[in-house]
Formats: sequence, C-alpha cells, structure tokens
Amino acid sequence: MSAPTAQTAAWTEKVLAWLPGVLPGDGAVELEPLVAGHSNLVFALRRGEQRYILRRPPMGEYAASAHDVLREARLLTVLAEAGSTRTPRVVAIAEAGDAAGVGPAYVMTRLPGVAIRNEAPAWLDSAAQRATISRELVGALAELHALPIAPFEAAKLGRPGGYLARQLTRWSGQRDEFVARGGRALDDEPAVRAWLQANVADEGPSTLVHGDFKLDNVLVDPDTCGVTCVLDWEMATLGDPLADLGFLLAFWPDSPAAAAVFEELLGEVTLADGFLDRAAMVGVYAELSGRKVTLEDLRWYHVLALWKMALLLEASYTRHLAGTTDDPFFACLDTANPRLLAAALELARSV
Repeated sequence: MSAPTAQTAAWTEKVLAWLPGVLPGDGAVELEPLVAGHSNLVFALRRGEQRYILRRPPMGEYAASAHDVLREARLLTVLAEAGSTRTPRVVAIAEAGDAAGVGPAYVMTRLPGVAIRNEAPAWLDSAAQRATISRELVGALAELHALPIAPFEAAKLGRPGGYLARQLTRWSGQRDEFVARGGRALDDEPAVRAWLQANVADEGPSTLVHGDFKLDNVLVDPDTCGVTCVLDWEMATLGDPLADLGFLLAFWPDSPAAAAVFEELLGEVTLADGFLDRAAMVGVYAELSGRKVTLEDLRWYHVLALWKMALLLEASYTRHLAGTTDDPFFACLDTANPRLLAAALELARSV
C-alpha cells in the first residue's frame, strides 16, 4: 500500500489511543491497514493472541447514504442474535462525532479463513476443491436468504417490498447528485438506467439481502473449502433475493469474454477447471433455496449489478482524483467504469 494520506495518518493516531480502552485483554494494540476491498477502510488489529478487524468510511466526501458502517455494525449484531455462524461479532463501536475523534467506526472479531481475490491461493490446486467452493458459496447465499426477516425489520434495517424500485431511485439519485457536482459524464449510463427502469423485474417475496455478495467478500477454510465468514454487509437490507444471485453471477466470470469485462477489477480465478459456470451456480441455488429460477431470469439483475458497481466505483475514482484515498487501485477506474457500463448495455440489449 502507498503512503497514507494526511487525513488517514491523523486518524490513525487517534484510533491507536482509543483502542486499548475498548478491546478485551491487556497489552499493546497493533494496527495494520488491509488492502481488502476498495470502499471502506479496513484495518487488521492484534492484541495479544486475539485478532480483530476495524472498519470505517473512506476519507473525503461520499454520498450521505453510503458507507454507513454504524448501520452495518447494528446489522451484524442482529445477525449474531439470529444465530448466524458465518458472520463476525461486533466488539466496539465509535459513534460519529465521538470525543476520541475516531467514529464512525467499529471493531469486530476476525474469523478464520482466506479471502480469494484476483489470484488463486497456492492451496487451491484441484478441480474438486473449486467445485466445493462454488457450491459452498451458493449455499452460504441460500442460507442467509432463509433467515427470518422479522428481527431485521424490527431493527429498522429494511422493509419488505419495493426493493427494486428503491434501488433504482437511490442509485439514480446518487448519480444525478454526483453529476450536478461536476462528476464526469459516462456515455452508456443513461441508456442502461433507462432500460432498467423500463424493464423492472417482477419482485418476489423479501428476504435478507447482502447487496455485495461475491467470492472476494467471503473467507474460505483451506482445509475444507467451506465458507467460514461472509464479509462487507454495509449494503444489506430486506429485498429481492435474486438481486444477490444476479450480483454474484455478474462477478463470477465463466468465460474469457466475461472476464475481459473486468480486467483490473477481477482476476480469472473462476475460469479454472472445476469452478461451476453461471448456469450451474443458478441450478445449485434453485435446489438449495427451493426457488424456481433460471439464468435468463437473472438478466435484469445482472445488468443492475454492473450498473450499481460502475456508479459506486465512479465515486471512488473521484476521491482518487481529489487525492483523498491512498489506494492505487482506483487509477484503473478511468477506463474500468465505462467498460462495466458498456457491458451492462450490451447485456441489456441481448436477445
């Protein structure tokens, strides 16, 4: 990782003074930035033998409804109460505007497992392992979609019905606000948005939805290839479960052409022998969830996923240009975001 910005360095001093008073145990606290995701800032913590993760919003400006890590902490608490075994436990919260100057931020336990990102780890060397991971990933998704929604509704973490319309309104509004502030034009965005609005999918019964469910947002046990932890819950709410499945498939390349859409954004991990293709992933989900769904049923959701990701990353690209992020990854978004939208438009217009 490159040298931290001045904002990040100043905040780090404050958080190192805050952590000893809120973490269990004794002794010095070690903090290390993680290059894990490119949205919120993520830090690995150690105190004695215990390990934790700290999350906070990015430095600089961002949309008011984005990067709500305190809401994410509340949701993780409800998940724990609901008996979820694949989610971390929250151990400390710093509210926005706290006296220590740390918040908004929270600390959670660090569950075991390995993140699979742009490159396959050395231990992932057989087709059988890759097939197991494919099924485990879909199984984890079906499992969270089977959770009762009443606790999340009671905690005001979402409301059933109308999810797809709200998604279009929210992301369109953020994009319009961004452009009004001088954000760059993205040629294919208006056409993709118009297609989504004109062809809204028929929404099914609401479940808990993760909102960012993909391979690099889970941890995998190298010994069993099981999914040990689902990460990055900041966009979770109640809504149409097929939005999660469409998002997963959008970021699950199963051909060189599909992988080329992403280039710097994703590696070609899922092209390796043994990983299930998109149609097979849908089949596993249908079997485990009991929902009748085909790959063609997910086209609208796939386009939605590409559109949302392009808009989300465009905000990150703007922070990169402003110098308020030290993540070198964001430089590639100059061309990557238009490419995502071009792919979304091509898929929307496919027969």
